[in-house]
Amino acid sequence: MRKGSRTVPWTTSDEAYLLENAGKVPVREICRHLRKSSQAVYSKARHMREEGFPIVLRCFVPRTGICPACGCSRSTMGDFGICRLCRKRDQLAGIEARIAELLPMLSQADRDRYEETEAERGSRADQMPKPPSVPSDATYYERMRAMEAWEIEVEHAGIRNLEREIKAAQKRKERIEKKVKSMPKGISKQIGEGKCNESSR
Repeated sequence: MRKGSRTVPWTTSDEAYLLENAGKVPVREICRHLRKSSQAVYSKARHMREEGFPIVLRCFVPRTGICPACGCSRSTMGDFGICRLCRKRDQLAGIEARIAELLPMLSQADRDRYEETEAERGSRADQMPKPPSVPSDATYYERMRAMEAWEIEVEHAGIRNLEREIKAAQKRKERIEKKVKSMPKGISKQIGEGKCNESSR
């Protein structure tokens, strides 16, 4: 504060605004709104902490963004426009669509055998992290940072699980493709055409 300047006392509404917006709004914005210097704001925050108020002026800046495809807070969008989870889901859907195209080319016996063996398979999945236990007296910054860290952990666990599903689906597709290629020439085409005719009736 400049020498000779008049000290403006804090009002109850000033204190309420500071408590409500600390950690949510940058300090410069708080100073502009309250028409107080940064020194005055930091000093008041320190006094309020000494009185037991959970107040920290450090502003929470998210490290994540909202994925336009799934609408969730994600950390893996990069330059792709959508998050890695959505990209992995699209990749898995593409492989499964190809499997659906290949299955009708197999004989009924091969399809039955395939479905029976695949039904018995199970893929290991990472357990989803539990939500954080945040103390009731935690500051806004601490609460938001803990929740964001949890969301990122959940996102990465989901990615790992999808990668396992993609790997398993890719192997299934390759096995079916190999089986189709090993069939006598024209047989797989006839089987496929026969299935198409049946479905059109």
